[in-house]
Amino acid sequence: MSTALILVIVIGGTLLIAVAVTWFVVWNNRGMQRAEAGVLQRLSQEAPRRGWRYEERNDSYCAFYNEGDHYLQRSFADELFSPSDPFARLPEAFEAHEIVSGTHRGRPFLGARFKVRQRGVAIHYTRAVWVRTPKLGPALQVGPAVALESRVNDSIGRGDLRVGDPEFDERYEVLTGDDRFARAVLVPQVTQFLKTDPREFRGFTLFGANFVVLDRLVDHRDPEKLVAALDLRCDLLDLVPRSVWA
Repeated sequence: MSTALILVIVIGGTLLIAVAVTWFVVWNNRGMQRAEAGVLQRLSQEAPRRGWRYEERNDSYCAFYNEGDHYLQRSFADELFSPSDPFARLPEAFEAHEIVSGTHRGRPFLGARFKVRQRGVAIHYTRAVWVRTPKLGPALQVGPAVALESRVNDSIGRGDLRVGDPEFDERYEVLTGDDRFARAVLVPQVTQFLKTDPREFRGFTLFGANFVVLDRLVDHRDPEKLVAALDLRCDLLDLVPRSVWA
């Protein structure tokens, strides 16, 4: 086989691959644009009926994301965000996009996509759907326990809170700025819900008056997905005794 023929085959193959990749990118982008247009159309129909408000961008909502810092004890923040660096800054939102706000089952809520920086440099986007609680509360996070890490923390006196339910204590890690508040929230009906509800989520976080379930959000602008996320949060909050907020 001649060198010229080899070059023709190589160059031709490379061009074909380039054309295929370009076609795929264009096709994928058009598909995403159609899907987004469909989501926004459904939202434009559903939002007025439910009394929701949609804003493409409003950075003033970053205050809701950042207010959690005011309700964290320093030791709790270190555990949650940077166990090895007590001087690390908490994540900070500086842009708020795709904001959906309103009420659901009588509770104010906010869904948004935030642009976040940490330590002043690392930038990423994160979606959040919060339901507001009746009053401010201390910081509390309930998430999946890592067995080995939990045992190590216990051995050095930095273990998470135990509520006395062996199955729950084995499966979940409780980090809190106030043990009494955490115990008041984690009553048996709440721990039972966390152990048995079939929906996919990994716990919840409470910062100030922002309550968020640790679930996977694809696009909070889609009314069907947003209602499902809000129902999950409200179902869990309904189980928390009203005396907690007294």
